[in-house]
Amino acid sequence: MPLRARMATATLVALGVSLVWLIALVSRADAHTGEQSYIYFEIFDTEIAGEVQIPVADINAATGLSIPEDETGMHTAIAANLDEIHTYILEHFSVGDGVTTWPIEFHGWRVLEFPPGSYGIFEFELGRTFDQSPREFTVFFDAVLHQNPDRDALLIIETDWQSGTFQNEARGLLRYTPGSTTQVVSLAEASFWKGMAAVTGLGIQHIRIGTDHILFVLALVLPSVLVFTAGRRWQPAPTFGSSLWRVLKIVSMFTVAHSITLALGGFGIVELPTKLVEAVIAISIALAALHNIRPLFPNKEWLMAFGFGLFHGFGFAGLLSDLGLDRSQRVASLLGFNVGIEIGQAVIILLVFPALFLARRTRVYERAMYVASGLLAIVALGWAVERVLEAEIGVSQLIDPLVAWPRAFFVVVIATAAAWGLYARDRAQGKLRAVAAQPEPEETLAPVGA
Repeated sequence: MPLRARMATATLVALGVSLVWLIALVSRADAHTGEQSYIYFEIFDTEIAGEVQIPVADINAATGLSIPEDETGMHTAIAANLDEIHTYILEHFSVGDGVTTWPIEFHGWRVLEFPPGSYGIFEFELGRTFDQSPREFTVFFDAVLHQNPDRDALLIIETDWQSGTFQNEARGLLRYTPGSTTQVVSLAEASFWKGMAAVTGLGIQHIRIGTDHILFVLALVLPSVLVFTAGRRWQPAPTFGSSLWRVLKIVSMFTVAHSITLALGGFGIVELPTKLVEAVIAISIALAALHNIRPLFPNKEWLMAFGFGLFHGFGFAGLLSDLGLDRSQRVASLLGFNVGIEIGQAVIILLVFPALFLARRTRVYERAMYVASGLLAIVALGWAVERVLEAEIGVSQLIDPLVAWPRAFFVVVIATAAAWGLYARDRAQGKLRAVAAQPEPEETLAPVGA
């Protein structure tokens, strides 16, 4: 197949996959109105946990407390009256099987400042374990409702692996009113494949919004369409196949590495401090970008992909823990989440690779790669400073909008069109750069300056 036909096919595939991805991903909404209470449940394999969220104004009205709405005063007042608040909630909230009431144990709290009113959030776990968490149980709730008939409450299933429910913050299952305070929670039909599909979607979602992982992959892929020659300079790769092979090696090594540490972290075998992992991930982006300017491992970007991929895997494992996936179908969660990550990476590469390959022989590509790599290094070092010093200097606020979906899709479309234009112009003028005669043997090249 001619080069142009191959590139057109690759571009169409990339754009088609991206459109499907865009349609499949729906934004999360926030449920809070300031006049409702919320009961969230997380259904794990053998445990049930959750949290009760009540507007601070309603807590005051129901208990006679005077918790202020300002952040400092609110924290201080809730901490000082926590036992009283817990006692009030337990008098108006219970969970059981319709015959037996199961014990509720509080284990944490926080506040949410949310216009038009702040919320007190009280985390709980049922004080018992199950051979398998029930798919049906009874919940009584009349906190605030027993005093104020204008109030209601929503019961929301935030996490339930078997129904494929994760990170649900707004889709209510049951509504509690003064006339309906005892209701039966009947969960959707359990299905292993619903859970697998949903957890795979979480992996895709993480790559979609994981700006640092996107930039790391981009930094590694930028030179994949070039070859660092014995003459100590970048030249266009000779063929589509050789460039694709470079990309496949990079992605494969990154996949192998992060799969290893995702499993180690997900099973709790090895745990590293989150601060260290996040800092190293930022540094990995900077080093990968600087490699493009002054090669550290000429034509061996896969080495960096593997080495730093180990730390990215620990980052993925931390996210699994934050989502509670380490408490439900652990092996399946690890597998599905990892598959989702690979799908997300594949979409990114399908999007950017056609433009990179087209542009590689133009006069501007190498200079553009240097500029892009320098900017990537600056951004990554800014992240490293933020993560090591725990200081906010606004790097994410600057970068996230640039790679936000679907804006990034249209940026790639424009870049691909520009690459076609530049290639056509330089070809018409006879100024396309000569390709490398053949791929340089990797073992013959040492880092610049060695």
